[in-house]
Amino acid sequence: MRHSILAAAVIILAGCAAQEKTGSKDAGGQNIYSFSEHITPGFLQTHLQIIAHDSLRGRATGTPGLKKAASYLSGYYEELGIKPMGDNGSYYQTYRINAEFTDSLLYDTFRIEGEELVKINHTKESADSQGEYIRLYGGTRSLTGDVVFAGFGLNDPEYNINHLEGTDLEEKWVLIFEDIPYVQDGDTLISPEITSNSRIQAILGERDAAGILLISDYSQDEFEDLAAVSSSLMSKPSSMSLAYRDGNRSTNRVYKGINQISPRMAATMLELDDQEDLEAFRQSLIEDAHEFRARETGYYLEYTPFEGPGYIETQNVIALLEGADPVLKEEVLVLMAHYDHIGVTQPNDEGDAINNGADDNGSGTVALMAIANAFQEAADRGYRPGRSVLFLHVSGEENGLLGSRYYSDHPVIPIEKTVANFNTDMVGRSDPENIEKGDTDYVYLIGGEIISSGLDSLVQAGNRKSVNMRLDRSYNDLDDPNQFYRRSDHWNFGRLEVPFVFFFTGVHEDYHRPSDHSDKIDYDKLSRVARLIYTSSVEVANYDGRPVVDNQQFIEITRR
Repeated sequence: MRHSILAAAVIILAGCAAQEKTGSKDAGGQNIYSFSEHITPGFLQTHLQIIAHDSLRGRATGTPGLKKAASYLSGYYEELGIKPMGDNGSYYQTYRINAEFTDSLLYDTFRIEGEELVKINHTKESADSQGEYIRLYGGTRSLTGDVVFAGFGLNDPEYNINHLEGTDLEEKWVLIFEDIPYVQDGDTLISPEITSNSRIQAILGERDAAGILLISDYSQDEFEDLAAVSSSLMSKPSSMSLAYRDGNRSTNRVYKGINQISPRMAATMLELDDQEDLEAFRQSLIEDAHEFRARETGYYLEYTPFEGPGYIETQNVIALLEGADPVLKEEVLVLMAHYDHIGVTQPNDEGDAINNGADDNGSGTVALMAIANAFQEAADRGYRPGRSVLFLHVSGEENGLLGSRYYSDHPVIPIEKTVANFNTDMVGRSDPENIEKGDTDYVYLIGGEIISSGLDSLVQAGNRKSVNMRLDRSYNDLDDPNQFYRRSDHWNFGRLEVPFVFFFTGVHEDYHRPSDHSDKIDYDKLSRVARLIYTSSVEVANYDGRPVVDNQQFIEITRR
């Protein structure tokens, strides 16, 4: 392994700790499979501590942090000597994303006095100001209407709850308590089958309300702290779409708004003396839950967003290890991982707002780096696979699989020459179910046998020749409710009938949270998964034939 890339990381990521060096072992005349020994826990930890470092600010697409990560990956592949396959001889495949950028959100609150509206509050939510409301979701156009209080905002015929009855909600703001009281004094009050999402659908969809105002259990001080954080994140782009597919852009915009209201303003609208009375009022509502019906508050809200279109440029990082066979090297196996994450969000209870994304998907990112190193170590000693291997690090996954869609529509190797795709996303930990069973030496395989029995057989062979992990197929079903087979970047190859395998170790409690730190990664397990992918890649790259899609149901789904 070349070491100067680690020195470069100190420049790229000022403040990182000194990194561990990783040495190469003599192959001793062994075959190409033996180079999986270069995939070690220490190697993976060294690079993941950089990819998931605070200085990258959570690697959100289009941010300087993601560009730092791209620079680190580019320098790494250059140091290895693996061929760049990006634009103009670089490792970057640059593409444009259209997005909405918000300058400010205005809220004007009025008391209705007969035929007159008397303004009682003006709130400006912007990067440097905040007030009585926080936009949580949607609200991409002006919305005005009376404010109706609807209790907990749901109807539950099973338990005789009818909070959405009593007044028309169409084109009105619906004020509700955020937390649903499913159980009261040990008895079920609300069916657990009613979720926050189904409640929102009932109000905004079925009842055609203009928007929702949520009353949380925050104190006024806590709300103001939250509003300050929300304002600081105002500059983040939203409603992202690929510029070359911009004809569909408007369909991504969510016009109706979901907002949080301050305890102070909620108390005013509910005619309470102060915000401390809200909890007592909520409790009285629970006790009167079966009799309560929605009612007018006597207040009116005007909401006006000031935002507009713009664009950002981001990049996939692409490198190619050329195969040795004069014919097969024209074909390619694509090894893929997304290197973006969700960036900075509202802080957790510990005050941490940076979502480092160590498992999602720092783990997959460094797994590809380790696999590339193993292949290059083998090549340096005269061992190359027959087919070429493309290392594809995509951005924009968290915004709708944008980078992989861009690549699949603009491939550097023709899709008809792409024999298979291995996607690596969240492979550094174990999910609670398997931890509870005490059996964490597993990896979920998604795709494979439900797409191509031949590709599945090659992965099984790679497993036998390396780590012999348990290949768990619990999610490998086209009818599985999680639909993991089309929820990550592999789908953009699958839709073109390229067989794929998605390597995945499951969702855990730190998913999409600031607590997804590198010190929680199981590096021994991560190294075993990466070695499995390496040996499976060798199997595919040296296979005399090519795996074909042979499940007619999958073919029909992709064509739909």
